[in-house]
Amino acid sequence: MAFFGLFKSRDYGKVERPQGRRSIGGMFSTGGLSTPWTDEENFASRAKQLLFKCPVSRRCFDIRAEKLASITLKVENASKRTKKVLSQPNFRDRTMSNLLRVIENDLGIGGDAWQFLNTEIRDRPILEGLRPDFMYQEPDKNRILYDPSKRLTGTSKPELIFTMDPDDYGRTQIVERLNSDGRTYEIIEGAILHISIYNPLSALQGSGAGDAILGDIAAYDAATKLTYARFANGGRKAGWITLPDIDGMDDMTDEDWAKLQQTMERLRNDDELKGLVAGSSFLENQMTFAELDIVEVVKALERRIAMALGVQPVMLGFEGETTGMNMRTADRTFYTGWLKPRADFILGHLRDFLAEELGDDKLSITIDETMLPYLQDDKGEILDKMARNGALEFNEYRTALGWEPKPWGNVQMPVAGVGNMNASGSDREPEQSPENATPREVGHNADTSRRADQRA
Repeated sequence: MAFFGLFKSRDYGKVERPQGRRSIGGMFSTGGLSTPWTDEENFASRAKQLLFKCPVSRRCFDIRAEKLASITLKVENASKRTKKVLSQPNFRDRTMSNLLRVIENDLGIGGDAWQFLNTEIRDRPILEGLRPDFMYQEPDKNRILYDPSKRLTGTSKPELIFTMDPDDYGRTQIVERLNSDGRTYEIIEGAILHISIYNPLSALQGSGAGDAILGDIAAYDAATKLTYARFANGGRKAGWITLPDIDGMDDMTDEDWAKLQQTMERLRNDDELKGLVAGSSFLENQMTFAELDIVEVVKALERRIAMALGVQPVMLGFEGETTGMNMRTADRTFYTGWLKPRADFILGHLRDFLAEELGDDKLSITIDETMLPYLQDDKGEILDKMARNGALEFNEYRTALGWEPKPWGNVQMPVAGVGNMNASGSDREPEQSPENATPREVGHNADTSRRADQRA
């Protein structure tokens, strides 16, 4: 059994200062040296800010997860056990696509994703996600705890205890599961996978993309609240009302003040000022929308948030961005710039973890790029160029485009006449190649300088 994570070349987790406060049982969080990083103590608050307070960041996270979940996996050299895990990881994530969606959201919000491989039933391993804010690391005790009750009720009773190798914190020695009696533990077969985005200030906790935009999220939230408050107030401005210049104001009795107040109240209706007492004036104490430039501020914040999360503005439907050509370009750019590197990162962790735990040394899990429509044009152009130069066989051309090979296809594609060749899916054999065809005879006085319909 093994524990995989992204650590520094030297693991200093055992001497790293714990970030959280000590709690029941002496357990503590070890989230790093700087409070901005996401750990189990603030993961929930980060999720609320990123997913519920800002629609732009929520949509960006949805796009990232949806795009990652939409890829088609190419699995090779997998045993029956591994295929079962990859086809239906667990009872909740009934497809690998949904598991990838969960992993990406955990990584984006907090920088950490935890996967528990339960091999208690040998022929049917289960791979399930564990909530990052329920994970507590105790490197000084060589333990990792999965303790939902501590987080939710404040009473510590870990559901799972992973005991790590004291000489190598990256390897699991024992997995213990809490029994139904709530007091005793049983040892089961299993392993824990920790996928972590590199955090320069912590060896144990990752740093998600959301860490970079918390300030922008707060500004966006304040701007939208200000807009709502102004509209809810009917657009009225706040300010002060000066008292009228009344002779002998310093000598006014309580009765005189009461009459003045009564007069002011008569000029109001439902807390809305309809008029001023003679001699009074209104002093505004807030800026206008134009002075605040709040519309442009919100637009700038939206783009900053999208940029930090690696999402193209056109994918969010921003004003002036959405065109067919822009969308197609954005898909291709998003794939090469973010999706493929992130998918390779996650799939690489899953591949190495499952290969060791399930004994599939030659297991391969990659993206099937032939199933990505926005890459087909690029690939088609490259293949056509190679075909025009005689560098491909028919079956090589067909296989590269995801088509079935043909019995006759192990022959070289001719340099000329590629557009008329049968690489597009026809079952009939290709036309006779130019080098074997009889040359067409041309008359001595034939005009070959123009199109046929232009010749005299």
